[in-house]
Amino acid sequence: MNRNFFYLLTGQFVSQIGDKFHMIALSFWVLKTTGSSAKMGAVLAASLIPSLVLGFFSGAFIDRYNRKIIIVGTDLIRGLIIALFALLFYLEMMNFYVILLMQALLSVNAAFFDPAIPSVIPQIVNEKNLASANSKHQFVNGFSTIAGAFLGGIFIAAFGYLWVFIVNAVSFILSAGLECFIHIPSNPEHPIKKEQPGILEDMKQGYQYIFSKRVLMILLFMVLIIHFFVGSIEVFMPVIADAVSPDGARTFGFFQAAFGFGAIVMAVVLSIKSVYGNEKNVLFTSVFFIGLLYVSAAFFKGNQTVLLFLFLAMIFLFGCCIICASISFKTLLQKSIDNKFAGRVFAVAGSVGNAAIPGAMIIYGILLEKYDYPILLMVSGLVLMALSIISFILYKEKKDGRKTECLSKPVT
Repeated sequence: MNRNFFYLLTGQFVSQIGDKFHMIALSFWVLKTTGSSAKMGAVLAASLIPSLVLGFFSGAFIDRYNRKIIIVGTDLIRGLIIALFALLFYLEMMNFYVILLMQALLSVNAAFFDPAIPSVIPQIVNEKNLASANSKHQFVNGFSTIAGAFLGGIFIAAFGYLWVFIVNAVSFILSAGLECFIHIPSNPEHPIKKEQPGILEDMKQGYQYIFSKRVLMILLFMVLIIHFFVGSIEVFMPVIADAVSPDGARTFGFFQAAFGFGAIVMAVVLSIKSVYGNEKNVLFTSVFFIGLLYVSAAFFKGNQTVLLFLFLAMIFLFGCCIICASISFKTLLQKSIDNKFAGRVFAVAGSVGNAAIPGAMIIYGILLEKYDYPILLMVSGLVLMALSIISFILYKEKKDGRKTECLSKPVT
C-alpha cells in the first residue's frame, strides 16, 4: 500500500475508534446525569451544527493553506480539547454547558479536517487507484463505527467514563503523530503566487467554480439525494422493526447491523475490484437500485419470519448501494475538479450531506405519523428512480486533451 495513504488511513482508524467511544460515553453520561433526552439531543446538535455551517466557508482555508498542517493541527487540537475534557471530568468540574462548548469546538475542527481528507487523497494516490483508495477509506469509516459502537459500551462498563475520554484524547494525538509522516507533493501546475487574493475572494471564486459547472452541480445534487435517503432509512428502520416484530428494539438492532454489514462488505469488494473508469454508471445505477429496493419493500408480505428476512436482505442491499454511490461520487469529484478547488468543493459537499440527513429524519418523522410506511416506501422509491434517470441524462462528461472531465479551467 502507498505509504502516505497508509499513515492517513491508520490515523483515521485510530481516531475514529476513540471518537466513537467518546460519543457513546458522552451521550449516556448526559442522559444519566441530567435525565433529559432533550439535553442529550442538544449535545449531539452541538457536535454537528458548527461543522455543517462552517463547511460552506472552511474550504477556502483548506485550499489556501498547507493541508497537511490543517490535518495534523486539527487532530492535535481535538486531542488537547478532549484531554482538557478528561481533566475537568476527573476534577468533577464538568457540567452541561462546558460539554456544549467543547463539542462545538470539536465540531469546528471537524469542519476543516473532514473536507481536507478527500482533498489530499488525490495528491498522494494515483488517479487509477482513487476508487480503491476511497473504498479502503470507506471501509475504515464503516468498520470503526461498528467496532466503536460495539466495544464502546463494553469499555464504559469495564473502565468507566473517565478512561473513555482519556483513550479518545490519546487516539487523536496518536493520529496527529501518524499524519506527521505523510508527504503531500506540491502541485507544480499551481505555484504559490506572491500576491494572493483575500480569503473572501477565494470563497467567491470557489462558488463561481461550483455554480459554473453543470456536471459538478449534478454530482452535488446526488450527494444531497444519497444522504437524504440515508436519513430516511434511519427513520424507516425502527418503524418497520416495530411493525413486523413484537420485539421491535431487538429487530431494530438487527436492521442496523445489516445496514452496517452491507456497507462494510461492499467497501471491501470495491477495494479489491475497482470501479475505476465506470464511476458514473455505478453512481446512477446504485441510486436507481435504492429506489427499486424501496418500491419492492412496499410489497413485502408474509409471516413474521419471512418479513424479517426480506427486510434484512433489503437493508443489507441498501447499505451496499449507499457505499457504491458514495465511493463513486467521491471518486468522480476527485477526478473531475481542479485540486486547488478540492477543499471548497468537498467542504460544500460535506455540509450539503450533513444537512440532508437530519432534514430527512425530520420530514420522514412527520410523514410517518400521517401515512403508513409501505405508501411512503413506494412514493419515495418512485421519486428516487425518476431523479436518478433524469440526473443521468443531464450528466454529460466533457473530455479535455488529458481525457479528464473539463472542469479544470481556473476561475478568473
